[in-house]
Amino acid sequence: MIQSIDRAMLIIGAMSGSQKDKWLVAELAEETGLPISTVYRLLQSLEMHNLVSQIEHTKQYELGFKWVELGLKKYEKLDIRHVARPILEKLAREVEETVYLNAPNEDVSIIVDRIDSPRNVRIIDSIGERIPMHIGAANKTMLAYASPQNTEALLKQLIPEEEVRSEFKQQLRSIKRKGFAISRGEKTEGTLAVGAPVFDFEGTVLGAISIEALEIQTMEDQLDRFIEKVTEAAEEISSAMGQTN
Repeated sequence: MIQSIDRAMLIIGAMSGSQKDKWLVAELAEETGLPISTVYRLLQSLEMHNLVSQIEHTKQYELGFKWVELGLKKYEKLDIRHVARPILEKLAREVEETVYLNAPNEDVSIIVDRIDSPRNVRIIDSIGERIPMHIGAANKTMLAYASPQNTEALLKQLIPEEEVRSEFKQQLRSIKRKGFAISRGEKTEGTLAVGAPVFDFEGTVLGAISIEALEIQTMEDQLDRFIEKVTEAAEEISSAMGQTN
């Protein structure tokens, strides 16, 4: 039984790990090194469970829609806070500053998790706090990667002045090119924040993480390190949430 499962996953791995999406039995046998008879038998079993399907007129096999169903069920059970927690804890240890996880909610973001800095002097914003979406590094990264159709009305609401709104949009385009945002004293005077977005398997923004520090204590080399670490952590969380690119 275990050997059959291993061999079946070898076939699935070959089919999913290549740009080629349709396979003949002989091609899979060559790719996996398994006997043709074994590949044929396993494909029949996989087809019974909708894990592969056969194209009748070509006799080729392709991955079945069961994988989509299973993936979506897994995704629905993913809780970004649960997934992000150990990554945020690691990030806080590495940078020795307070880190946050924010989630968007219409015209605000909500702080859904926080890991406190180990320092005696630290900045604390409360879990559950609501922050207008145009304020702060975390929020700006979420806006930068959101659909323009979804943000236009929101930006008009948050930034009524057309000239200021135009400059803000230009700032968002720059953030999207870089993959992170930096804010200075936008919410709390004397603070600096570096934020990066978190995505789901469809590339939709789920939230953003950020590092917050006292600006006066943050040297240029530390800022560079914050950028490196926060983007790495955001990518790790996104990967755990199903993002593939």
